Amino acid sequence: MKLSSWAAAACAGSLALAGCGGDSNNTAAAAYATARDIVTVAGGSIAASADSSAAIRVFKAIPFAAPPVGNLRWKAPQPVAAWSGVRRSDNFAPACLMGNRPFSAPNSILYQDSEPQSEDCLYLNVWTGAASATEKRPVMVLLHGGGNLLGSGAQPNYNGTGLASKGAVVVTLNYRLGALGFMAHPELTAESGNNASGNYALLDEIAALKWVRDNIAQFGGDPANVTLYSESAGSQHASVLMASPLAKGLFHRIVLESLANLPAGTPNTTLAQAEAGGSAVQASLGAANLAAMRARLPQEVMAAAGAISNVIVDGYVLPDQLDLMLANGNFNDVPMMAGWNSDEGTPYPAFAKTLAAYDTAVNARFGSFASQFRQVYPVATDADVVAMAYQPMRDSLFAWQPWTMARSHAAKAKTKTFLYFFNRKPTYYADQKFAEQDPPSSYGAYHSLEQVYFYNNLDRSAPARPYTDVDRAIADAASTYLVNFARRGDPNSTDAGSTLPQWPAFTSAASQTMVIGDTIAPGAVPFRAALDFYDSFYATTLGRGLPF
Repeated sequence: MKLSSWAAAACAGSLALAGCGGDSNNTAAAAYATARDIVTVAGGSIAASADSSAAIRVFKAIPFAAPPVGNLRWKAPQPVAAWSGVRRSDNFAPACLMGNRPFSAPNSILYQDSEPQSEDCLYLNVWTGAASATEKRPVMVLLHGGGNLLGSGAQPNYNGTGLASKGAVVVTLNYRLGALGFMAHPELTAESGNNASGNYALLDEIAALKWVRDNIAQFGGDPANVTLYSESAGSQHASVLMASPLAKGLFHRIVLESLANLPAGTPNTTLAQAEAGGSAVQASLGAANLAAMRARLPQEVMAAAGAISNVIVDGYVLPDQLDLMLANGNFNDVPMMAGWNSDEGTPYPAFAKTLAAYDTAVNARFGSFASQFRQVYPVATDADVVAMAYQPMRDSLFAWQPWTMARSHAAKAKTKTFLYFFNRKPTYYADQKFAEQDPPSSYGAYHSLEQVYFYNNLDRSAPARPYTDVDRAIADAASTYLVNFARRGDPNSTDAGSTLPQWPAFTSAASQTMVIGDTIAPGAVPFRAALDFYDSFYATTLGRGLPF
């Protein structure tokens, strides 16, 4: 029997291990021992997690930056301090301290976990099926969602096993949240050396990408083939990193699920605006200066800051408004996959539930565009209003953003663009209920649902569901597309025997999208009347055209 190099390392010096020595009937998997699966990275050595196997090796809570505490609060990530001995990786690190959580746990369909939290949270996790450090598998780095206020790389839906089993090396990570991740302040700007402050969450992600560049080969990954994949707030960040000069060369494909950082009607927060917000937090805390703010408990800061969580046009991480950078071709040109789900808005507040409320909301939000809105979303009864209540949220944000990113990329990039539309509506157990609404079947293909399919994680999903063979076939296809895209910038298979439907490249607004659901096939881009309406509305309210 030929042992893998990892199993051989586990056997080194110990003929007593099962599978080592002369018993050829034992397998290499039986010989695998996590305590002897040791990898050296920046800072020291780390042993595989206890839930690793010879097939999929897992390394949790690897530090990629120094703890951002004390005088390092509101600073760019600093180098990891070296440790002695072998670091264990059996447990995930705490999530970054969360802000004003907009969703309840565990009853929200959007966020199931209530994991431990800490200001000391800059850690990442690696899943790999590589049997050798020389394999150069495609690397996939996840930026988690959560509205910039919650989330972590340890959530069950992000587990890397499903994609690692298809040949990728998967990395998930934490980044600073809320005011700890996004607060700017004049004193912070002055001390930075870059005439900028805020965007610490983005700097965390850039630091993690640099760690991947420098260390991922030790796990069998190819640092020259890194895919940044993301959903919701993470997708917002990824779109910024696509334009940030600080991230140039750190990733080579990008996946944007359900969001981006395009200004939808109003420009993104400027540095001056963000500094004013930080000064207001200082006043609320009654702190004399920045040193006094750093001395306060992080929970006090988060409470005083409320929902400070906006990406900032700081002139450093993000040099200008993203749409202007895209329009001028100032972005990192890498292949893009983008898309959204058919029922993105269902977990969120309804636009209106009666005719009277509908009229009030339309007039207040759309002004001179109110008549056009009514043509796109016509209603005659209260029942009609209830039927359309979650569509404007879906169309104006979660669909329009990736749709516009795809159109801009197709017009400006030299690399390929691929667009998807996910519309699988899973079933639920009879006793399942969630905080946002009832019954669960009313959620449809809601915001974030696609992840457990694309990431091949049905058996680890939160919430659990009674998945069928149809769900498993969809997950197998969607995750294969995703890993194919990570491997070579194209979701289509090069295997002559593949049965995957061909996914056409997206080249213009007239192109098809790839519909992924009960049927998997190219189809027309949905909701075009609504998307066209928001094109006109946003261009007018922003005072400039689209970024292509």
